[in-house]
Amino acid sequence: MITEDEYANRILDLNRTMEERIQAAFHLENATKDENILKLVRGLESDPSPIVRHEFAFSLGETAHPKIAGPALQKAAKSDPNVFVRHESILALATLGKDEFLPFIEQFLDDPVLEIAESATIAIQRIKQTGHR
Repeated sequence: MITEDEYANRILDLNRTMEERIQAAFHLENATKDENILKLVRGLESDPSPIVRHEFAFSLGETAHPKIAGPALQKAAKSDPNVFVRHESILALATLGKDEFLPFIEQFLDDPVLEIAESATIAIQRIKQTGHR
């Protein structure tokens, strides 16, 4: 059986396939160790594949660790060169469900990239509907 630490190590191992890195991220959605969530953050910041970074963003949203995942997702939402990653980072912030992310997300409502503006609208609705204040 693969341990949480082994999955965390796979996140950053570029000798692994994209699918192996993505599956490792999914296994870390319930990680118990902060250092393993931080490896997901490092992967979001460094993986060469936008598809993999997108899945890392998704998994960070599922972790329920807003203090670790939130800043990384905000950075990706603002600066990742790929719209797919930016979109997922905004939605992942909403999945974390904290009202504190609303002002950050609201700045994307008028984004010239339609997918980003729509993601912000959905994210705001998601936070307001889940009531995780």
